[in-house]
This record gives sequence, C-alpha cells and structure tokens, in this order.
Amino acid sequence: MVRVKIKDASLSVTCCFLIIRSNSAQTCNSWPDHIIGTNSIKLLHSSSASACCTACYSFGYSCVAWTWDGVDRCFLKGNMAQNMSKLGYISGTTGAVPIPASNVTNRTISTRACRPPFDRMKAWCDVTLSIDERVESLIDAISLDEIPPLLTAREGGGGSPGPSGAIPRLNLPEYDWGVNCIHGVQTNCIHNSSGAVSCPTSFPNPNALGAGFNSSMWHEMGRIIGWELRSLWLHGATEAGTWSGRPHAGLDCWSPNINIARDPRWGRNQEVPSEDPTLNGVFGAMYTQGLQRNMGVDPKRLQAVVTLKHWDAYTLEDADGFTRHNFDAQVDAYTLSDTYLPAWHTSVVEGGARGVMCSYNALNGVPACANKMLDQILRSKWNFSGYVTSDTGAVSDIYMKHKYRADGIGATCAALDDGGCDINSGPVYHSYLVPAVAGAKACMSNETLRRALRRTLKLRFELGLFDPVDASSNPLWHVSADEVGSASSHATSMLAALEGLVLLKNDPLGYPALQHASPGSASYISSTLPPFGRSMKVNRKPLPLVQNETRSLLVVGPHANAKGALVGNYLGVLCPEGFGKFDCVVSPAAALARYAANVTVVEGSGITSAIAGGIEAAVAASSEPSVDAVVLMLGIDESIEAESRDRSSIDLPAPQHDLATAVAAAAAKRGVPVVLVLLNGGMVAIAEEKANSNIGAILEAFYPGFFGGTAIARTLFGDNDHLGGKLPWTIYASNFVDSVNMSDMSMVPSLESHFAGRTYKYYRGEPTYSSFFGLSLTSFTLTQRVALADPIRAALGDVISFAIDVTNTGGTTGDEVVMAFFAPPKSA
Repeated sequence: MVRVKIKDASLSVTCCFLIIRSNSAQTCNSWPDHIIGTNSIKLLHSSSASACCTACYSFGYSCVAWTWDGVDRCFLKGNMAQNMSKLGYISGTTGAVPIPASNVTNRTISTRACRPPFDRMKAWCDVTLSIDERVESLIDAISLDEIPPLLTAREGGGGSPGPSGAIPRLNLPEYDWGVNCIHGVQTNCIHNSSGAVSCPTSFPNPNALGAGFNSSMWHEMGRIIGWELRSLWLHGATEAGTWSGRPHAGLDCWSPNINIARDPRWGRNQEVPSEDPTLNGVFGAMYTQGLQRNMGVDPKRLQAVVTLKHWDAYTLEDADGFTRHNFDAQVDAYTLSDTYLPAWHTSVVEGGARGVMCSYNALNGVPACANKMLDQILRSKWNFSGYVTSDTGAVSDIYMKHKYRADGIGATCAALDDGGCDINSGPVYHSYLVPAVAGAKACMSNETLRRALRRTLKLRFELGLFDPVDASSNPLWHVSADEVGSASSHATSMLAALEGLVLLKNDPLGYPALQHASPGSASYISSTLPPFGRSMKVNRKPLPLVQNETRSLLVVGPHANAKGALVGNYLGVLCPEGFGKFDCVVSPAAALARYAANVTVVEGSGITSAIAGGIEAAVAASSEPSVDAVVLMLGIDESIEAESRDRSSIDLPAPQHDLATAVAAAAAKRGVPVVLVLLNGGMVAIAEEKANSNIGAILEAFYPGFFGGTAIARTLFGDNDHLGGKLPWTIYASNFVDSVNMSDMSMVPSLESHFAGRTYKYYRGEPTYSSFFGLSLTSFTLTQRVALADPIRAALGDVISFAIDVTNTGGTTGDEVVMAFFAPPKSA
C-alpha cells in the first residue's frame, strides 16, 4: 500500500492501492488499472483522477464509485458490482465527511424566518392571523423567478444538495426537503452537551419491525425519530453521505415505505413491513402519528412531516428488461383497490400523513407523478391536505423514460397540473417551471404555482418555523442535543430487535442410539460427547442453548462477523468513526462470546461464492470434540438485493446450502445441536434446511439493526422474553420465480399459466413457511370468553368486539401475537 499526499488535484500513478488527499474535504481511495462498478449514472469530462473523485463526492450519496479513463472522461457509478482490470483507467471511492465541530450550537437564529425586525414588519410573521392568511401573504411577496428553488429538492440528482430555497430579501431561510428516516434519521452525528459524539438511533429494518407486530413500537419509533430529527436540525446536522456541501437537514422525512412486499425478488423488501396491505397501513399510520405529533411536548405544531412512499404500485427495480424508471405497472381496478391502495388509505385517513412521494413507474400508462387519478384519490376522496414530492428524477422520467411528454416543460405541467406533484426532487422544475408558466410554450397557470407553494409553505408554518421561539410557547425550538442516541432510545431499539426475530424451527434432538445404549456397550460413546450431548434428554429441543453446557461455540458462515449486513440500508452515520463505518456495531459472533467462553468463527463460504477449502475447514471445526453447539450465520445482503437491484433467484445461495448440509452432517455425528440464523431483506428459500433433521433450529432475523447481533445471541441462549415474532411474508419454494415474471403485477392464481398467486391472500401453492408463522420457546392457549356466531354477519361500517384470554402455559416468559382474520363467504 502507498500513501501519497498532494496539494493540487492531479496525480498519475501506475501501481497499487492509493489514498489521494486533495485540499478539499474528501478522501479518494483509488485503484489504478481497474474499472469499478457497472452502468454509469453520469458521464463527465475531468482532467484528472482527483477531479473525477471530487465530482463523485459532490454528486451525492448515490455515487458510490468512479472511474477515470486516464484522458478526460469521468464515469460516476451507483454501485460496486464488478472490479475488472483495465490498463490506464483509475477507479475509486470517496471517503467519509467529518462530524460537525463541537462548537456548533443551536441554529435558532439561522433557521428562523421571523426574527426582528421582520416579526413586526411582515404579515406572515403575525401570529394573531390564521396560518392560511399568513401563508397567502408570504406567497404574495414571492416573485416568479424565486419560486423554482422553493419547489425543488436535490437539484443535482442522486441526493446532491439542491437550491437552499432561501429568499434573503424576505428573511426566508433555507429549507431542505428530503431527509430519509426509514428506520432512523439519516444524518451525521452531533456533539452532545458534554462534548461526546451522539449519533441518531438506528432501529431494525422495517421487515423486522413488521415481524414484531407491535403497533405501539411503531408509534414509539416514529416519535423518537421525529424528536431526534428536531434536535439534529437545531444543532446543525446535515444529510448523511460522502459529498461536500451537504444540505442542513430539514424537518420532513421521506419515510416510511408502505409499498407491498408483492414479490420476493423485489430489491427493497427490507424497507417495507410486510406483504399484507392491512399491516402496512397500520405501520404507516402509527409511524405517522408518532413522528408528526409529539402530544406531550407541543400538541399544536408538527414535530416533523411524514412523506409516505412510493405512490403507487411501485415494486420493481430492474427485471424482465425494465427498470423502475420506465416500467409501466399494469394493475386492474380490483387489485389496485384490494392490494395497493389500502395501506395508503389507512396512513392518510387514520394516520394523518401530511406528505406523499410519487414513484418512478407509470400506472396503467400514466407516470405516477403525472397521474390525475392518483391525485384525485388522495385529495378528493381521502381529503389529503399535505404536499406531494417526486422521487429523485421521477419528473425527468416523465419525458425522458416514459416518453409521456415531449420535453421538460411538458413534464413540468403534467406533474404540477395533473399529478399535483408540488416538489420536484431533481432539476426539472428549476429549469422549466418559469417557461412553463410565462414562456412561449406555457402550459399552466399562476394559480397552479400558488397551489404548490400553499401546500409546501403551510407545512413550514405548521412546524412552527415562522413563530416566536421562546421555550414556553414553542418548545420544539429547544430540543437538547442530549436527546440524540439517548439510553432510552437505544433500549427501545433493542426491544424492537428482540421482538422482530421469528423462530421457524425448533425440533427435538433425537439421537436414540446414543440415548438408549448401556454403559460398556459398543454404541456407548458418551466419553466422546461434549457436555450438551452427555446431558441430553429425549425430545430436548436445541433452543434455548444452555449457557453452562455451551462452553465452546462454533459460528460458521459469511454473516458470522456481520456488522454492516445487520443494519441494512438507508443509514445515517451510526458510529463516531463516520459514514459507512460500523466499528460500534456488535457482530453475532462477538455477541455470542458474551455467553460462551470460547467462540470460534469459520467463514466457510462467501455470500454467493465458495471459498477454497472453506467447507472442509468448517466441517473440521464442527468435528472438534470441544465444540458444544454450532450456529450457522447465513443469508444475503445488499450485494444481492438493494434499491435498483432486484433478485433473479430467491434461493439461499448454493454455496451456503452446501455449507449448511456439510456442517450439520458433521455436527450430527457427535450429537451437537445446529442452529441456523438467517439475515435477509426479502425471503430466501430454505426448504432443504427445513427438511434437514441435522439442523435442529432456524431463526429468521431479517436485517435486525444496530442491536441485532446482541438480540440474536440473547435469543439463542433463552435471554429474550420478547420472542414471539411472526413472518410478515410467505416463504415460497425456490421455483416460485419460474411461475411468474417479476413484471407481471397479478396477485390472483391463474390455472392457464400455472401461476399459484402471490401473498398469503392469494397463494394456492404449498409454502415452505406461511405468512404469520412463528414459534415460541414457551406455549400459549387462546380462549374465547364468549362464543361468537358462526358465521358472523355484519354490515359495512359495523364494529365487532370480542375478547380473547391468552394464557402462558409453558415455563418460560414469552410474547404472543394474536391475529384475527375476516374472510367473506364464498359466493354460491
């Protein structure tokens, strides 16, 4: 390795790994004679590798790698999917940015609109007027050329900062639209009152949260995220990423994602709570209520603004020759109303969500951000009164990908006029809004602009950003930095991780030949067994592991030392070391070492590729006489499933199947229990492991979050009183993908095409594990207090109440999820 420091931004090298430090803030990690990543997201002209790195750094967090051709072309990449040799080319990545200096103080002054003398001069600062009156007076004062920045987020695309939206002559401060908060605020860390670094609390990914079936937890998570966002905003936090000039975080969260886990191949299944529209609706409503209103602090104002995404029928990234940018989802009216709309209805009508993000795809021929029908459903039918933003680049897609309009002016009018898309994340409004109103090709009215301004500016008023900031009347201006990453918030995140684990298998350990042999007989081999085997009882289950009998533990698999894989995607800065660093995350193996005196780790295989000698090493370790139990840490990660990356196979990767089979067989010869733990976003097919009697237990962990490693260890050793999670989606056989194309939006079975349907509501095949399945380490009985009529007859709008007694009949504390289902009578 070579370290080279330079003062300017030029360097020519022909050797090994380099770290280039220019006099800007970023660090450029470079590999000469290599190409990293596929499919450029942007092509620029750059005079040097350092200039290319700077361009990637400035572009935003979607630029994760870059390649310079050695002459003048700079390719910005959104992935690191390949690493190939190419003489003369230089590729690399950009480093992390620092945490704000500890002297960053409360930004009450710089972020407040109505500070003296404007508080007495401008009608919009007059708190005796209604908010609507104040908003209209501000709009009257804004000129046409000042409007585009106010309706623009992320102008550079890919998350790079857009215009600040400030109008100095009116004392209107900057405001950033678009902090992501999928399972924690996606900003950098700040310093608390003692000078220590405090990072935003990170919760399990929504797939694990959905498995917990705890609506109170979803509400509390929303409250914590909104509360921390207020503090981070006040204390100067910026959006997380690897670029310079990042925007100061705003107070609207582009979260939650309430799309349906329609197909297991979708790359973003980790971001959504389930395949069930009802569950997703409750999740969206509870998250919304918790985040937007902190009733115990300020019941009058919004704490933060939810932005539900992605509206609607968005469940494809890149499949069957389509991408999310050009895909036209063909959905019949029944499926739209039965599958895709219910979660939105609940989140908007019951949750009171004030923001919605329209998606990249088209719906039945019309791009979502220009879809008049969707806008009418939101505003006319559901009385939605908030704002709509496009996903980043979705308005550009209206004319560039969908070809729905001829140019940027046409796309601007289609989005604002037809789709009711108030904010454009991307450059289109910034470039085309003024000519769309006042140019030769004008296609919309000034009133359309006023409507968009009214919807967006009103939210800033409802957040209290134009009000006096004294603590008694506006407490949300006085949230301490100590509220970020607090001990109580961490405890809530830990609880969410414990609740979200799902026990799929816990079969009794048999081995009758060992248990029924007489001392002195040829089959009596207890002297070769570990303590667990020697004390084994008939029908004893592998979980929980007994601490004083499990002194030596073998952890096998590519996720044994997982850190980044535990926390999934859409992350802020988690550790003081900076963005993309996971030093403070406890891996499963490290967490298990708190329970077992000796923990040995053998990787065995990669995620998708075999390791030379890996299986042999794992089998040898499993055969060691000292090993008392084996934990297989298997699954997938973001190299397989991610935003912009769907899967073509839903099977557990073949090298991991082979590893599990070989290790379990070796361990079984010695009567050693084998437990399989899975990390994944969408389901992985594990029919082989379910059927394998040598694998005694299977624990589905999803992407369990910051405290996931500890939650896994606690569960395996019976230290989880909250185990009771249920599968939020169906686990299909691996050949499910052969029955239907990813781009086919059908849900119901088709005899003609031999398609068995999707999700628990319609799937008529034989699942490996059905949705809502989950075991416990204890046992429960459910008793109806009063017998109900069978069938129950009710009219639309009727409320049916009934009581269930839940009794723990086992010897272990545990949680139980109780669900009730409604099935309409079959038609004659």
